[in-house]
Amino acid sequence: MASREDVALTVERQTAARRLLAEPLVTARTHPEDFALIRAHTEWLVQRFRRVLDYRLTVAADHARLVKTGLVDAVRRPLVRGSGAYFTPRTYSYLALAVAALLDAPPRLTVARLAAEVRSAAVEAGLRLDPADRAGERRAFAAALRVLAEWGVVEEHEGTLAGYGTDGTDAVLDVRPEVARLVLAHPPHTAEGPGGFLAAAESAPGDARGVELMIRRRLAETAVLYREDLAAGHRDRFAHHQWRAVAELSALLGCDAEIRAEGVALIMPDDGGSDARGTDRPAAFPSSDPVGQAALLLVGRLVGRLRPAGPAPSVPVPDDLLRSELGRLTASETAVVRAWTRAAVSHVPDPADFTGRVLRVLTDARLMAHETGRPPGAGWRLLAAAGRYGTGAADEGDLVSGAETAPPPAVRPEPAAEVAQ
Repeated sequence: MASREDVALTVERQTAARRLLAEPLVTARTHPEDFALIRAHTEWLVQRFRRVLDYRLTVAADHARLVKTGLVDAVRRPLVRGSGAYFTPRTYSYLALAVAALLDAPPRLTVARLAAEVRSAAVEAGLRLDPADRAGERRAFAAALRVLAEWGVVEEHEGTLAGYGTDGTDAVLDVRPEVARLVLAHPPHTAEGPGGFLAAAESAPGDARGVELMIRRRLAETAVLYREDLAAGHRDRFAHHQWRAVAELSALLGCDAEIRAEGVALIMPDDGGSDARGTDRPAAFPSSDPVGQAALLLVGRLVGRLRPAGPAPSVPVPDDLLRSELGRLTASETAVVRAWTRAAVSHVPDPADFTGRVLRVLTDARLMAHETGRPPGAGWRLLAAAGRYGTGAADEGDLVSGAETAPPPAVRPEPAAEVAQ
């Protein structure tokens, strides 16, 4: 039996690994406790990330950077603004230009001066971007700077980025150029165009070892890996490798797993991890915030209405049913809306924005999927893993069926009755 010291050591290492996987750029300022763990267990983390996922970890005196390679479209997620809206190409452009300007910036400068540097860099690159041009440009620039602040590249010294984005009030920033140099995991250098740059970042061996690496990466980076997500030639390798992959990832991350006929899900410990803003992983599900509770309530209702008679990897959600259930969530007397009005800043969300966030949470959690090319309110499917959140699922049989003796989930959803009252 492991001693208490051994158990504590393992928990510390796995906590540090989960933080790095969720937020590959960790600084002593942004996450002081987790960074202390990373520093204490650097050698173990470097070796394990290299062996299990072939990711490269570098740790300095005040920051750590996990460089991920071989990622595919399925595990890429866009950055989001404070409003929850995805970054637009314009906002990404401001992010890239700001990083370029900060590489040689002084330790302290004003946002107005940085905006001027960004405008000059945009002209040099042939882009028509100017943060001072109009309010929309200023807000996009401020959104990019807020992400850099979350990553520890800049810090508000005087004034706020929110104030700059709202009315143009200048602010003073502390800058860490050494952290700015780590934002790009794969600097372009001599890449011959965007295609060559992306190909180099995605490179992975094409042999059996490469396929197994791809499987482990997708298990670690996605909420659920369905067998139908894999190419036909990779499914047999997945079937043979899944148990070893789960064991290795469990040792690295301290997670449990559900292995079912339709796919595999890693269940992460509920340790107050990242909210996923500006990160590579989706937010935790279920969660206690109003959007998370609404998503839990919606998926429970849909499972109860659409549960198929037999095993099914997914079922279509009728457009009228989805509209009806989303309408119930935003009704003025629901618990979800009351939760918003009881918040520190009372706010009743816009129904369209709110339902969009709910559907995004369920998409990130791989519980629902939207058919490509369909309008946002149509073409939705309920995926197999949603069955574990259905009301009475334990009595009626999960939507995910044909289980292969899976362990019980480590994190169970909150009872639907609690959010329905």
